[in-house]
Amino acid sequence: MPLNRPSPLDPVPPWWKGLRGIAALVLVLALLAGGGFWLLSGDGDGEDRCAEDVPGLVLAGPGDDRECIGVMNETAYAFDPRLNDVTEKIAAENRRVRDQWEKPAAGRTPVPYVKVALLTPMTASDSSVLPIEEIRSSLEGAYTAQCRANACPGLSAVNAIGIHGRTPQIQLVLASEGRNQTHWRPVVERLSGMTGGEHPLVAVAGMGVSVPETQRAADELAQRKIPAIGAVLTATNVNSERLFKVSPSNTDYAKALRKRLDRLPAEQRRGYLVFDSRDDNFVRTMRQAYDEVFADYIDKRRVSFVGTTGPRTEGMPSLFFNAFNNICLTKSELVFWAGRGRDLADLVRSLSSRNQCGHDKPITIVVGSQGAVQQANDVMGLLKDSRITILEASATDTGQWIRGNGAPSGFKPFLQGFRDLKFPDKELSDGYAVMHHDSVLTAVWALRMVTGQTGRETPGVQDVFNQLTNLHDAAVVPAASGDLSFDDASGGWPHNKPVPIIQAPGGAADPGPLYKTQ
Repeated sequence: MPLNRPSPLDPVPPWWKGLRGIAALVLVLALLAGGGFWLLSGDGDGEDRCAEDVPGLVLAGPGDDRECIGVMNETAYAFDPRLNDVTEKIAAENRRVRDQWEKPAAGRTPVPYVKVALLTPMTASDSSVLPIEEIRSSLEGAYTAQCRANACPGLSAVNAIGIHGRTPQIQLVLASEGRNQTHWRPVVERLSGMTGGEHPLVAVAGMGVSVPETQRAADELAQRKIPAIGAVLTATNVNSERLFKVSPSNTDYAKALRKRLDRLPAEQRRGYLVFDSRDDNFVRTMRQAYDEVFADYIDKRRVSFVGTTGPRTEGMPSLFFNAFNNICLTKSELVFWAGRGRDLADLVRSLSSRNQCGHDKPITIVVGSQGAVQQANDVMGLLKDSRITILEASATDTGQWIRGNGAPSGFKPFLQGFRDLKFPDKELSDGYAVMHHDSVLTAVWALRMVTGQTGRETPGVQDVFNQLTNLHDAAVVPAASGDLSFDDASGGWPHNKPVPIIQAPGGAADPGPLYKTQ
């Protein structure tokens, strides 16, 4: 049977219908599946770079959502002008670490080093998951941990960590995944390419907040055998094979609050649950924790609202009309809040006028969160005037700890180091500096255990992961927020983490027994 060959007069098939078209399609699909990794390789168009001298950073996103993502190491880049000071310090320390290896002082041997990445948003907007103030304090805390590990110049000698010596040194790589963590994929791709070589990436710290993107990033890191240590992750359903957390879980927050609220007279335990209805791991699991731990307080009394933060807001946000009416009708004195901190002030404003509906009793808003009280700072005067109290279960209580009240043993050396590095105490109020310090510190503790036992200059990702599950008993982590223990049965959560209760305005005269994670 003769073949149907095109004659010289037949039209030439379009390029996209032949083998070249198939190959081009495969290439395009590969680029899309990789999340645009090619942009971060330094081979993209120079116009896509955030700065000409920082090839690891590119602009991503359309229009007003365009922002700088990628990896910063030895060349400083201020993702926001308010981050200029701390990013300069981190880049300078990373260069000093490299110089100790490449150009040691006369008579000194080269000092080996590895990389730990801080994966988190570095940009912010009015609706982003993290305000820029919390991003800045996160970087300051992570840098403090880096400096303590490296015994930075100007740091008090007492602040060196000193576990099994002082090597390897740490380069702190800043990995910006976008204000709502939507660009995590190309950044994780970039980080995964850094796990080999003479100075490998051995762990990822930070991990942003408890949103679906965090889960996906953690799963992808686990696929690539990279351990991750979350700083402020509390959602009980954000779990992955190689993900650890230094914060309590939302269930722990609820249990700590129950321990306090059970001291109330029975007639004051009538609660109303106000929850954010969005697809957000934190708010969903906080609601579930309240339902499990406070079923007898809440019963069927509940109402939803639409939060303002993140990219998935559907409907009109921050409408508390229904919450106001229902709390007035039931005369509830406890309001269980399952929402983000940025929306808390609007609830306070709404409830402050409850005398108009005949609700004349004080109200306590119950919160499990890190930094929610600080985000409601604008309404502190209103809280006093309207007899509303916020009772927050938190991972930190820096206000009391700075005064020496109930501070964990690891807080004092952290505080001295933080001050040595010229950061003001006010930057500690939201707790993000402490928790990001502890996230990086945990990674350092594990990798130094490897080198201390083996004598190897630089451990790999598998070695560090193995040791993270051995951080208990004699190897407990002396973190700034409390001694932390991890083992292969903890599900990535810390044992023995204290959960302080913060009261605003003012503080409780009798805080009661301190709850610790199991």
